[in-house]
Amino acid sequence: MPQKSTLTQQQLLRQRLLPQQLRLVSLLEAPTEQVEQEILAELDENPALERVNPDEESRYGGGTVRSGYVASSGGDSNDFQPQIADAEPTLGEYLAEQLAEQDGLSSGSRMAAAYMIGALDSNGYLTRTLPQLIIDIEIASEETTLKPLESEVRTAYDALRGLEPAGVGAQDLRDCLILQLRRLDGEREAVRDALEITIHFFDLYSRRNNRKLSEYSGLSQERIAAAHEVITSLNPKPGAPFASDPTQAMGNAAVTPDFMVETDGEQLTVSMINSLPELQIEESFRADAPGSDAAAKFVRERRLRAESFIDVLKRRTQTLMIIARAIVQYQAPFFQNGDDESRIRPMVLRQIADSTGLDITMISRAVSGKWLATQWGVYSLKSFFNHRSGADDEETSAREIDAAMREIIAAESTDSPLSDEAIAAALGERGYKVARRTVAKYRTRLGIPSARLRGK
Repeated sequence: MPQKSTLTQQQLLRQRLLPQQLRLVSLLEAPTEQVEQEILAELDENPALERVNPDEESRYGGGTVRSGYVASSGGDSNDFQPQIADAEPTLGEYLAEQLAEQDGLSSGSRMAAAYMIGALDSNGYLTRTLPQLIIDIEIASEETTLKPLESEVRTAYDALRGLEPAGVGAQDLRDCLILQLRRLDGEREAVRDALEITIHFFDLYSRRNNRKLSEYSGLSQERIAAAHEVITSLNPKPGAPFASDPTQAMGNAAVTPDFMVETDGEQLTVSMINSLPELQIEESFRADAPGSDAAAKFVRERRLRAESFIDVLKRRTQTLMIIARAIVQYQAPFFQNGDDESRIRPMVLRQIADSTGLDITMISRAVSGKWLATQWGVYSLKSFFNHRSGADDEETSAREIDAAMREIIAAESTDSPLSDEAIAAALGERGYKVARRTVAKYRTRLGIPSARLRGK
C-alpha cells in the first residue's frame, strides 16, 4: 500500500535574544572590574569610541570608586563549612615571629612593620600604597616617642613583602602573583614567561586574549600555555589559610562595593559607585565619511558598534539601579535600623521581578558578585534573598533564625554548652518553632561546632 505524504503548517512562537540583548545580559552578570576590562578592549579595537575625558570622574554610576570596605559576615558564606584548627597561629603572629628573627632592622622599621601587619586584610593583602602608608604611620606615631623615618618605612615595607607565605603584603592580585613568581626558579622558561606576562601584559592575560598576547609579547601559544600553568599554580590569597575562622576570612576580604545606601531617618538613598569611564563617539566618526563606499561603510559600521556599546552600558547601569532600589525598598526595615540582621525580611527573586517588571533570570544574573555598602558594613546583594526558614511562622526568615541562634550560643556557658535540642527549646521561647534537626543544619551552615566541641 503506497504511503501518502502530506504537507502541514505549524505555527511556533520562539523567543530569540538579539546580540545586543545577549551583550547586556553578559555585562549585567559581570563584576565592575570585568566590565572595565571589556571597555578597555572595546576602546582598543574600535576607533569610533573614545573617553569623554580620561581625567574626568565616571558619570555612569554617579560616583567614584570607594575601595577597602569590609564585607559583612552576612554575605555569601552561608554554604561554607569550615574545618576549624586548634591553636593555629594567626597570620599576624606568623609574620611577627619571622620579623623577630630578622637582623638589621631598626626599631623604627620594626614599629612600621608591626603597623603594616595590622593593616593586612585576611587574604594577606596590603591595599594601601607605600606613600599612603608613610602618611598613615606618621599620623599614627604622633602620640608616641618613636617616629619612623621614611627610609625605615620603606625598609619595613620591603621586609614584610619578603616574608612567608609568598605574596603577603601585595597591593592587588597582579602584585601578589609577581611576588610569588620572583621566588620561583628563574632559570625555568615557563617561570620567566609567566613573570613577563604578569608584569607587562596582565590586562591581555586577564581577558584570555591569547592571540593578542602572543602578538604583543612575541611568545608562542605553547609558551603562553606553559606560563598559564605556572600562574594558576600560585595562591591568589596567601593569608586566607591562617584565618582562625574561614568564614570570617571570606567575609572580611576587602571588596569594592557597587552601591551605597545612605539613611536619613526614614529616607533611604541608593547611589551607584564605580569607576566606569564615560564614553562617546569620536569626532571624525560622527558623520558619514565622504569618498569611497568602503570608507563610508567602515565609518558607519564602527559608529553603530560604538553607539550600541554605549547604549548597552547605560542600560546596564539603569537595570542595576532599578534592582538595587527595589531590594533596598523591600528591605527598608533593615536599612533604617542598622546592623540588625534579624530585620532582613524573607525575600525571593519573584518578588523583585514583580516589583520591577524584570525577568527573574536577569535579576539573578545581575545581583551575582555585586556589593552594597552601608554605614555599618558591606553586604552582597545575594545575601538579601532568602527562602522561608521552614518554621511555622511563614514571615520568619532564615537570617532571623541565624541571628537568634548566634545570640543564644554566645550567651551559653562554656562549661555547659547547649545541645541542639536545648537551642531549639530556647528558640521556641523566643517564638521560633524550629526542630532539632533544623537547628543542626543551621549550626553547621554557620560554621558553629557541636556542643561537645564548644565546651572547654
